[in-house]
Amino acid sequence: MTTQFLKVADRAASRLASDITDSATSLTVDSGEGALFPSSFPYYITIADERISVGARSGDVLSSLTRGVDGTSAAAHSTNDSVQLNIVSKHITDLNTAVNTLENQHPVNLASDVTGDLPVADGGTGASDAATARTNLGLGSLATQSSVDLASDVTGSLPDGNITDALTVIGGTVDNSVIGGSTAAAGTFTTVTADTVSIAEDGKIDFSNTAPGTSGDATGVIFSFTAGATLAVGDVVYLGTGGKVLLADADAATSMPALGICTSTGTDTNPVDVMIQGIMKLTGWSFTAGDNIFVSTTAGDVTSTAPSGTGDTVQKVGIATASDAAYFNFNTTELVLA
Repeated sequence: MTTQFLKVADRAASRLASDITDSATSLTVDSGEGALFPSSFPYYITIADERISVGARSGDVLSSLTRGVDGTSAAAHSTNDSVQLNIVSKHITDLNTAVNTLENQHPVNLASDVTGDLPVADGGTGASDAATARTNLGLGSLATQSSVDLASDVTGSLPDGNITDALTVIGGTVDNSVIGGSTAAAGTFTTVTADTVSIAEDGKIDFSNTAPGTSGDATGVIFSFTAGATLAVGDVVYLGTGGKVLLADADAATSMPALGICTSTGTDTNPVDVMIQGIMKLTGWSFTAGDNIFVSTTAGDVTSTAPSGTGDTVQKVGIATASDAAYFNFNTTELVLA
């Protein structure tokens, strides 16, 4: 628990501007001299033999008074009596208590308090190497403790990203909230919440899931849009007026070109996820692997048969990878049939 030290101020002294009783909970000092006293609380003032705890101040008025503190007794006081903020024994005892608490918490004996295996940087193994490492670091007696295993014996949150990197290297447990994401395995991000992700010059983004297992599963480049109507997973949509997405329709030129395919449900004015490039699986599709996929003349659907009616729009949006899965790439290129 944080120690609440009494506040102090240099040369904080004045006189009572009027009499006070032994039960008064506010007092006034000489005009303009209230500012000599702290504006943060609490602190003790002394009048004659009484100490008073002050909890508030406004101008020259000290208020929220607790009378007769620190072993003294409340008493009545008269105009022009001295009002002083002095260093008292409580200031020193509070400081001593805080320092002693820190000192008592500091020692850590790895010989008795921590167990497990300690990775040795120079490739050595066994208790003697671990013991030497700890002795050199001044980490306590090692007579009975051979090692420390950071991967299993140390848990909790880490406040610094550099420590996160270090623990990853030596097999430690990482609290991934530090780096804005979560890890399924070493070096693999499944979620990144940072606004910007930087990739090294020779890096890549690897979408390994080319065969989603559950209907509605999708992996790829997905954005959040505002729905302009009730939309279902698998609906193909275009960007309408006001920036809302609606069902695309190959035989309605104003409903084209298609922007992407919904990977979540959505209702009018609410968010909906739309994939513009990637792999998706959906029960109900009946393709042959390798089929070209087009926007259908049935609003919101895809088809392996290119539209052929007068005025229809032909927009190829993907290739079937299985009977119920496809790779999509909505590049918005379209051909209107005469």
